[in-house]
Amino acid sequence: MTPAMRRASIRTRLLVALLAVALIGAVGLSAYFLHELESFALRKLEERLHTQATITAALVSETLAADDARLGANDAAALQRALSRAAPYAASRMRVLDARGVVLADSGGTPGASYASRAEIRDALDGGYGAATRMTERGRVALYVAVPITVGDEVVGVSYASSTTFSIMSLLSDYRLRLAAVVLAFVAATFGLAELLARWLSRPLTELAGAASRFAGGDHAARAAPRGSVETQALAEAFNAMADEVERAIAELREEERRKSRFVSDVSHELRTPLTAIRGAAETLLDGDVSEEDQRQFLASIVREADRLTRLANDLLTLQRIEGATGELPLGRVDLRSVAQRAIEALQPLWETRGVSVVLTGSSPVVLGDADRLQQVVANLLDNATRVTPEGGSVEIRISEGPEAVTLEVLDEGPGIPPDALPHIFERFFRAQVSRDRSTGGAGLGLAIVAAIVRAHAGTVEAVNRPEGGSVFVVRLPALKREAARA
Repeated sequence: MTPAMRRASIRTRLLVALLAVALIGAVGLSAYFLHELESFALRKLEERLHTQATITAALVSETLAADDARLGANDAAALQRALSRAAPYAASRMRVLDARGVVLADSGGTPGASYASRAEIRDALDGGYGAATRMTERGRVALYVAVPITVGDEVVGVSYASSTTFSIMSLLSDYRLRLAAVVLAFVAATFGLAELLARWLSRPLTELAGAASRFAGGDHAARAAPRGSVETQALAEAFNAMADEVERAIAELREEERRKSRFVSDVSHELRTPLTAIRGAAETLLDGDVSEEDQRQFLASIVREADRLTRLANDLLTLQRIEGATGELPLGRVDLRSVAQRAIEALQPLWETRGVSVVLTGSSPVVLGDADRLQQVVANLLDNATRVTPEGGSVEIRISEGPEAVTLEVLDEGPGIPPDALPHIFERFFRAQVSRDRSTGGAGLGLAIVAAIVRAHAGTVEAVNRPEGGSVFVVRLPALKREAARA
């Protein structure tokens, strides 16, 4: 393949291929039919020459039978006159030869020539039938038929008939102008048809190439219509699937970049407040002239803000371990009621100080998970619930089991969540309530940690407002089959 063809488009390649196939087929069929036509003409000519030679041989044989049964020079003049009179009415050349192969009479020439060396003459002198074809100087095919002239059982001479007919070369030579016109018309028609077929066959690939080019140029909505051959449709569907995956990956990367940018911004914002408080307290202490009581207050503020920074760093590390690639959760069979009970007991001093009671209800189904992480989920939700529930109120932790999922609900008696905040409640550093501002020590990461842990367990978490007041956080985890749970 030439360099130009390697760089040619699929349409050009199809066009060249179809045109080449058409031309090769036309040349092959033309050669075949011309050869068959030549063979047919030769067969018909041979039949005619054989008939003429046989008739001539029969006439000469009857004449000799009535005479001396010998064919010699005495008969040459009579035979020559007879053939000369018949020549204008015959399309072939007739000769009468004696037993030696010498021409006694010739309808188209001068007698006297010897054809004894010709194979067809020898066959006839041997009593058989002889035929041969030869090419003339003009490129035509000459056919020769020799029939023995017999008297009794003796061969006394040969009746020799010959004629010419067209050959493939002579036909091409005689009709070269017409053939050239036909070839040009055929090539033009073939080229037009090949062009239409090439466009039709290459259109789906051209459209696919255009879609791929637009996609590579930044138009990620570009898709190819699956049409054409089965292979082309499969290629278009594969491209569309790949484009969907790439578009989804790009969207995820952009979302990840957005989250990272927002995360950095939020972390910077969260760090600014405690650092500012620590710096202000430290500068005041450095200035001196501060009473002992004020010094204790400033030092307490520094310790408090340092604790906030520690909690923030710990929460961020927790999120990183859960969402990052630092390892998978160690999963095992976990009694969810026991996990919830441990979380309640761990936070008992905190919720008793807030004047809130906690109630645990429901069955204790077994789930597949990490007990420590699930306890952290319950603890974070319980901490938030007791924080927003007024003194004297109650927080309920309710556990239930369904056919596909185990549900853990944490219900509080607080003011509820603003409707516009519900879609963002599990985002990092998001605070939906005044009671959860920075002065209470919350960094806005507790619910983000809850969501990350639940997602790592292939579960879901959502927050809704209760009609009678307050909110409920609903955690759903995949349920183990009872056979697996008892194993």
